[in-house]
Amino acid sequence: MKKLIYLDGCATTRVDDEVFEAMLPFLREEYGNPSSPHVLGKRARRAVDEAAASVAALMGADPADVVFTSGATEGNNLALLGMFGHDDRAPVSGLFCPTDHKSSLAIGRALAARGVDVRTMRVGPDGRIDLQHLAGLLDLHSRVATTAWVNSEIGTVQPVAAMAALCHEVGAMLHVDAAQAAGRVPLRVREAEVDTMSLSGHKIRGPKGVGALYVRPEIRHRLRPVMFGGGQYELRSGTIPTHLVVGLGKACELALARLDAERRRAVELRATALDMLRAGLPGVRVNGDPRHGVPHVLNVVLPGVRGESLVSSLSTVALATGSACNSGSQEPSHVLTAIGLSAQDANSSVRICLDARMPFEDLVLGLDLIVERARDLAGVVVAMGGHAPFSPS
Repeated sequence: MKKLIYLDGCATTRVDDEVFEAMLPFLREEYGNPSSPHVLGKRARRAVDEAAASVAALMGADPADVVFTSGATEGNNLALLGMFGHDDRAPVSGLFCPTDHKSSLAIGRALAARGVDVRTMRVGPDGRIDLQHLAGLLDLHSRVATTAWVNSEIGTVQPVAAMAALCHEVGAMLHVDAAQAAGRVPLRVREAEVDTMSLSGHKIRGPKGVGALYVRPEIRHRLRPVMFGGGQYELRSGTIPTHLVVGLGKACELALARLDAERRRAVELRATALDMLRAGLPGVRVNGDPRHGVPHVLNVVLPGVRGESLVSSLSTVALATGSACNSGSQEPSHVLTAIGLSAQDANSSVRICLDARMPFEDLVLGLDLIVERARDLAGVVVAMGGHAPFSPS
């Protein structure tokens, strides 16, 4: 069997061996419900509390601020929907970033359908939110603004502390989706004065199906439950899945310990990847601005190549054209068009997510295969007289 080169870590990651080992006892011997008063329940509760401490340490928060969820998508829903009442209508407003994950943007559409005034922030060519424009959108009727700390397609890091300050000036809250930021940038959520923040375990070598929502204790009373049944400050009901929570805690512990080293390694891998792409495919352009981004995300335009065709034709290299939530869409990436790319350039773009632990030789092999296949596809374009064999959606 040929070796698979995995370059899609923004979509999901392999469970770390230490995470897997930490989870196993809670699938077998330690199967108690952490809400039960007996000895098995108490041991499960202790494990959940220890996991909460590890998650909080990665966030820069207190363990009491952590609510366990099924992932960042649920966390986004709990926070953003929880900030609005069923009867809220305009002039009550919510502010959304056009380059965010579809789970946040879909919440904005749902709120707009209910009559809430949903406003869209402006982003520049680098993907960064225009703070002056944001300040102009905020008023005394604004309930919340939301953004992803790190963009999932181009890696842009948003100025969340400055955004929080602007929101708080008018009494609004800031929600942050940190699914791509966890383990890649220092979060320090309390220092940034973010009000709520979500993350997912499977983005940081933890299990799928578990995540966490940070809720600043000072604003907890402003959130109404979306699910009912009790537990976790009444914000999230249901039995806590101890094995998944333990896995998340261990993943957060490891991510925090390795953050600096893995960032340095990602910088080296990115430089190599970009050098190889530029040498093998003249005209390659980087989407976004690396000065305001994380090194593990590299999104590039490959002129004359349809990104979807490249991705589907590579049998031993896994990469993507954008966020996994958009994989079934024929439309150009909403992130790339929002920062000013044409539909044709957006459809000619691919996202390479670099795993700081991958062997250097694997990256070289993967890039060689990408360049070779992209040359073949671009050759088809040249043979047709320079016109792309597709019409942008």
